[in-house]
Amino acid sequence: MQHTSTARRQGSVLGCILSQFPRYDEAFILRELVALSHGPQELAIFSLRPCRDRVVHNQATALIPQTRYAPFVWSAALWRSHASFLTRSPRAYWGALGWIFSRHWNHPVILMKTLAFFPKTVHFARLALEGGVTHLHAFWATYPAASAMLMSRLTGIPYSVSGHAHDIHTTNPTLVEKIRGAQFIVTCTEDNRRRLESLLNGAGGGERGAGEQTAASHRTPVVVSYHGVDLSRFAPVQKSGGETCRLLVVGSLFPCKGLETLVETCRLLRDRGMRVACTMAGGGPLERSLRRLIAKHGLGATVEITGYVSQERVAVMYQQAHLFVLPLVSKIHWGIPNVLIEALATKTPVICCDLPSMRELIEHGRSGWIIPEDDPAALADAVTTLWADPARRAAMAELGYQRVAERFSLERTGEALRRLFAGSLAALQESRRASLDSHRPGGRARSAPSTPLSAEARAKSRDSGFRPTAGQEGTMDSTRGAP
Repeated sequence: MQHTSTARRQGSVLGCILSQFPRYDEAFILRELVALSHGPQELAIFSLRPCRDRVVHNQATALIPQTRYAPFVWSAALWRSHASFLTRSPRAYWGALGWIFSRHWNHPVILMKTLAFFPKTVHFARLALEGGVTHLHAFWATYPAASAMLMSRLTGIPYSVSGHAHDIHTTNPTLVEKIRGAQFIVTCTEDNRRRLESLLNGAGGGERGAGEQTAASHRTPVVVSYHGVDLSRFAPVQKSGGETCRLLVVGSLFPCKGLETLVETCRLLRDRGMRVACTMAGGGPLERSLRRLIAKHGLGATVEITGYVSQERVAVMYQQAHLFVLPLVSKIHWGIPNVLIEALATKTPVICCDLPSMRELIEHGRSGWIIPEDDPAALADAVTTLWADPARRAAMAELGYQRVAERFSLERTGEALRRLFAGSLAALQESRRASLDSHRPGGRARSAPSTPLSAEARAKSRDSGFRPTAGQEGTMDSTRGAP
């Protein structure tokens, strides 16, 4: 591919660190990886765990040749990597291991998991050096971010972090330290941005290591980049009519989805005499209990659980549904559910519960319908109201589609991400030139480079889902990832 040859010629490789790749329920990350693969940098994906998913999306299969997996823990290749850093960077090596113990001793589960990833992290650090990686990016602020930070300390390669949901809203004892060490932070909602900025500005000062530098000394940019959807894949089609209302929910079968509420809703709708066909597209730990609940209410002919399905198949399911429903549980759900974006991209009206970020996508009664949590009767009323009013459904779907096209189009968000990482590459190259100039006879050291967004980029960002914060206008220090 032309982009890859250009990247090799420029010596730019983006190292992407994930807990697992491919992963069935991380299609939103897959889309970002595909978008970045079309940019000026070659991708090297580092997967901390092997993939054991039964369903692998087609786009993920195409990226597997660019994915590195760690060998068995006792393999010679892995321990050669450890010997390499023990020989040339013993202080950094032991410092990284000591950091794991000192920061996590009072969180034993997190400590053991982080220790389990340490041999792989060191091995990936050596592969990153040998592979010419110029920037590291962790796609979660949990274990991938810890690995990225430790790889940076071992190699001097700068890193950045994406924060999405549970990784920034639940227990993460080193979150502040990891994001303060990053060159920049990417997140998917404005609500998340406010959360991360509050941590950067001192709310995490109680975390050990977080207060070693004042908040004022950290100008880590927090960039909002909405999770994009491919509007050519998730495209609207004419909805068929009929007397049966087709309901759809998509996602792994976890408690945060509120699927028991949906089953109860289907029972109420049946008892009211409404003809409904409900599809739960996904699999997961609740499948067995949900099937028992469906059988208990005699809903076997009404509610179908498909098991895991590919992105290609699920796109057709959205197109065929009359209504998309997500009675989520807000205390264990964060951000903007990607399935709502996908549904609106196909002009399927959505019914869901509220979240702090929901207003960034849905306006109640106009581009979607918001209901109270854990309330089957309220969900049944919403379904009944919208099914009885096709014109209202169509108007809601149209407004929802317009919002998705304006903010959540992968064409826009992907281009914004490519610009962001290209800016990181430019900063690194400028830093290297400045360093070379300062060592030439008669040369003068130059100040650290800055990579503010251009006026053109700022203008484009307003409509792309890419939103720089005030810190983005300042300096992006290309050496921030080093200790």
